[in-house]
Amino acid sequence: MSGMMPMGRVISGSCNVFTIKMEDRTHEIHECRIKGKVLKAARGFYNPLAPGDLVEFDPAAGLILSLLERRNVFTRFNLKGNAPQLLAANVDAVVCISTPASPPFRPRFLDRLLLQADAAEIPAFIVCNKIDLFPQLDGETRGSIEKRLSDFERMGYSVLLVSAKTGEGLKNLETKLNGIRAVLVGQSGCGKTSLINALLPAVRQKTGELNRKYDRGNHTTVMSVLFDDEQAGFSLIDTPGIRRLVPEGIDSGDVQTLMRDFAPFAGKCAFGLSCTHRTETGCKIQEALVTGKIHEDRFESYLRITEDLNFFRGAIRADRV
Repeated sequence: MSGMMPMGRVISGSCNVFTIKMEDRTHEIHECRIKGKVLKAARGFYNPLAPGDLVEFDPAAGLILSLLERRNVFTRFNLKGNAPQLLAANVDAVVCISTPASPPFRPRFLDRLLLQADAAEIPAFIVCNKIDLFPQLDGETRGSIEKRLSDFERMGYSVLLVSAKTGEGLKNLETKLNGIRAVLVGQSGCGKTSLINALLPAVRQKTGELNRKYDRGNHTTVMSVLFDDEQAGFSLIDTPGIRRLVPEGIDSGDVQTLMRDFAPFAGKCAFGLSCTHRTETGCKIQEALVTGKIHEDRFESYLRITEDLNFFRGAIRADRV
């Protein structure tokens, strides 16, 4: 390489130990640490690197030397660490996983995932897994879920109904994923790992062999992991289940312009962008709520998101370091 160090893509990592896959024909796997334990381009984050990152490294010494410029990052705000946490880097899509039951459908959680994706300018779509459980739901619950999913479609988000258990809808999902690197995000128990097992079974087997080689034990999704399969034509980043998502890099005043159903009315209120959309006269958001252009649950979601962002204002950075 004319004296230059090779490039590799981060597969996974924790405690300053990262698994790197070489970006050449060999696709060799190496275990590396960050030289000096600090990467200037990664400062300000809870974790310095994420699956999907490209790095320059010295395979002989097992050292990561530098981080190449990122195309994008998908993050969350880590409350414990009081800093942005990287979940994935250099991705083409964010796949927001939900379920109709087990765990219960949480549309407001989807609202936050989609908001974070839109803020990062990463295309996002929704996958409702475990649709084999739909028949077990009562009519009212099922109707409520279908109405909310239809509302997401009205906003321009694709919604795919699948079952990792029965295989229903997986072909449509494979078509949607063709040729891209996507990060799967969702709450604990939504079936992200089961979907990856169904979509990339060969990769899961190889990962098990890799874990045994480095004596790491089986992967239980305690950290983000990239699964890459050239034969499948796409790669997936599995992420730990998220209980609570606080958006990162977003100011509370920007939420109304980022939420797709709010954006057409943002700034058009009598009090402009300073309107709180609660009790003000001439509020266009309230008018849209009354006329059904904004779902009432989306409005409640908006209020809770802005409250969270205002509460954590001192910790959340609107601009990346």
